[in-house]
Amino acid sequence: MTRIIGITGGIGSGKSTLTARFSAFGIPIVDADAISRSALTPGSACFQSAIDLFGPDAVNADGTANRGYIASRVFENGDLREALNGIIHPYVLEEMLRITGDCGAPLAAWDVPLLFETGMDAFCACTVAILCDPEIRIARVVARDNTDEQAVRARIAAQMRDEERQMRATFTIRNEGTPEAFAAEADALIERIRKELT
Repeated sequence: MTRIIGITGGIGSGKSTLTARFSAFGIPIVDADAISRSALTPGSACFQSAIDLFGPDAVNADGTANRGYIASRVFENGDLREALNGIIHPYVLEEMLRITGDCGAPLAAWDVPLLFETGMDAFCACTVAILCDPEIRIARVVARDNTDEQAVRARIAAQMRDEERQMRATFTIRNEGTPEAFAAEADALIERIRKELT
């Protein structure tokens, strides 16, 4: 049976950087965000339910989901966010378990921004939380996505605080220094996890 390592962290904390290190060790990555995006493609299991929730403005002229509109609504309205999560999260979990079951590897890493919020940590042999100063995260996301600073602050405010992630995670790793330092620390952590889980 494949044992699951849950990876989480707030926006801009460096989840994709950490999962790349896991991948370099030959550990398959299962990306919750990628599955979540596919859930809103026309004809998918969740598409019509999501459109019904948000109304006609949630559909572009070409029939695809207006993701920008949906994102802006959920980050300003907690009830809508909960309702959308109730549609998408069960589908995402089902897909993640299916992909993990098919991978045939001793370990798999789940990249899940809402790992604890969704209860997906219950499926994990251990969890890793990436911690990072919010101001550094904001600067990263603004530069990466060419987006508005206030929008990033709103997204961070809507997410779990690092202090709670730290309390709940099996392991934590900070990502505030150089990429080289983070990679070295990540590799040491991965080696430790591999020894404990295999």
